[in-house]
Order: sequence, then structure tokens, then C-alpha cells
Amino acid sequence: MADVNASESRVLCRRCEHYEDDKTLLLFVREAFALFGFDAAALAGKRVAIKPNLVMKAEPSRAATVHPALMRAVLTVLDEAQCADVVIAESCGGPFHAAALGPVYRATGMTDAAQGHQVRLNDDFTAAHVPYPKGKASKSFHIISGVANADVIISLSKLKSHTLTTMSGAVKNFFGTIPGLEKFEMHARFPDYDDFSEMLTDLCLMHHARARVLNLQDAVVCMEGNGPTGGSARAVGCLFASDNAFALDSVAAQLLGFAGKVPVLEKGKARGAFGAVRLCGEDPMAAAPKNFKIPDSKRDANPLVVLPKVFGNKAFDLFRPRPVIAKNCIGCGECVRSCPVHTIRLEKKTGRDGKNHRCAKIDPSRCIRCFCCQELCPHRCVKIHKNFLIRILG
Repeated sequence: MADVNASESRVLCRRCEHYEDDKTLLLFVREAFALFGFDAAALAGKRVAIKPNLVMKAEPSRAATVHPALMRAVLTVLDEAQCADVVIAESCGGPFHAAALGPVYRATGMTDAAQGHQVRLNDDFTAAHVPYPKGKASKSFHIISGVANADVIISLSKLKSHTLTTMSGAVKNFFGTIPGLEKFEMHARFPDYDDFSEMLTDLCLMHHARARVLNLQDAVVCMEGNGPTGGSARAVGCLFASDNAFALDSVAAQLLGFAGKVPVLEKGKARGAFGAVRLCGEDPMAAAPKNFKIPDSKRDANPLVVLPKVFGNKAFDLFRPRPVIAKNCIGCGECVRSCPVHTIRLEKKTGRDGKNHRCAKIDPSRCIRCFCCQELCPHRCVKIHKNFLIRILG
């Protein structure tokens, strides 16, 4: 497969106000498949992997995962092609095995969406080594076999804010192709914000180079604030499609008011991943939400970004936003398991009732601010703490 085309990229936008509008969803998917050359003839005999954003076990109404209504529309169109194989393949933010993924598929509506269609939920929990010599941060990746073995990838992303990467969209969705807990290892390998963004850029470019990729994005209801799981649902009413994930996300970032604030787009632009963008369909800016909330941890929220140059990184760390455990922590231990540098432990605390309770505690001196704990806490008990001086100046 060829690398993504940087000269001019097309991005399709269609308005869709609610997920019950099956007709609009289906028309959008048909239009996207036709516009980008994924018709029945092109898909005949191909192994197709559908990669949805299913970051965690969450109901669709939470807006943390791609909506099953979009999945159903995609499967309806794929049923009409003579594909050799169609698989829904995802590695969410926990262990990569049947016992962990089964509840995620059910809660997010994917199990029900797959019923009656010619598709299977991924039951291959192996991974493959995929080299990418052009990578800047990483020259190879470990990719789940369901995606690594595919000729065609249909990426279904959910447009959300993100505490680490500012925005989660088409580019970030490919991070879910790294198996299970290995994603935490990637955070540990690339603790620096810029290096992690460079790695995500490598990963996305690698997938576009080795397979045919169609990116579809669910922006009907987005997540704002401290996403990708701890924010709030926000109706936006858009659907996007492109064969270039960077180009698609550049339009989505402009829609949300995040233009110039998404590091992977800056990295992709610098590396020629996308250039001019031609919009097809409807103008998304007509649906632009006012004051879409950016994460508390956003980088440019810190007015003292000059500190590393003047006083060094240790001084800067004093002012950087960091995760903290809320008082309502129930001690489930999910943050302990998700921390890539093992800086969280469970402690016993005496509550007001005089009984001992388990509660998580973060060692701030070792925290790398990846916010995996905040992302994967099922009870939203991890909050973003900002230094009091930053709150005043910001």
C-alpha cells in the first residue's frame, strides 16, 4: 500500500443529529465507501478488520466509545461485498483476552450490533511484529493479529477530548491496535509528551502504509472536558470520513476549536502526512459547538511553560497538572494495574465510620502524567489537579 497522500486529502462530512436516524447513517457509510474507493468490487476477497474505539466497558450513552448504530451501518454495507473475512478487532485499555474483551463488547453494544451480520468478534488474542523503518520514535510495533492480518482496515473513531493528547480521533484510534497492557509499556517508553505524539504519528502512518484504510468518525455525540472517559457528552451532530486520518482529524480539531493544539497533527504536518484538505458533503463548521471544553491538563493551560528553559524540568513539574485520587475512591485497583511506571498503590484508610477502607495513592514524584489512571478508572475517582498559581494565572 502507498503512504498517505500529502498533496490533497478529501474529508467527507455529513450532519446527523441522533443515532436513531438509521437512514442518514447508512447513506453516509455508502457515500464514504463509494467516494474513497471501497466499493464491493474493491472489497471482494479481502480480509477486513473493523477497528472501533472501545476504550473501556461503558454504555454508549457515556460517549466514551463509538456508537453501535454506526457499526450496524458499516456491517450492512460490508454484507453486500464478498469479503473473505470481516472481524471486529480492538484492544481496549486493559488485558487482551476473551474474559476482558467480552464484557466490553457487550456493554458498548458491539455484540448486539454484530448479530445477523457476516462478521465475527475477534477471538485471536495473538499479536504480530510489524516493522516500520520510516518511524522516527519507533521502527516497529506489536499489533493485534486481527488488524495486522487485514488487507483493509475500517477505523471507527469517536471524537473526544483527551487529557494527554488533547483530542482523541482517527489518529489516536490506532493506539488500540497495540495489545492490552503493552499500551502501558508504550507510555513508559515514551513518557515525554512530544515523544508519545511522535510514536502515535509513526503508528498511524504505518497502518496507512501497509493496508488500505478508511477512517469513519462518530462526532454525533462527542466527549468534552477530561476525556477520553471522564468527560461529559456533548451533542455535535457530525459524521466524518477520509482515507487520511490526519486530514480528518485536522477538520475535527477545527470544529472543536482545537486547531493548533493537537500534537499529533503538528507532527503529521511536519512529516508531510497531509497537506491541503478538500471538504466534501456539508460544512461541519455550521455545527461547531461553542466553548467546547478542553481537558484541564491541556498543555497550553500552563502559562509557565518557560520554566524548563529557565529553571529546569523539576521546577516545571511542580506546576504541571497531575492526576489525584478523589475521596470517593473505592479501592478497586484498576489504576494500580493501569499505571505504566507502577507509581500507584492501594492503602488502608480509616473512614468516618471507623472501618478500614482501601484507597489508591499516587506517588507524585514518580508520576509521568500519562493520565492512564484517569482514563481507565471505572468510577471516575481520578481527578486532574492544577497548581494553585496556575489556576490563578490560567
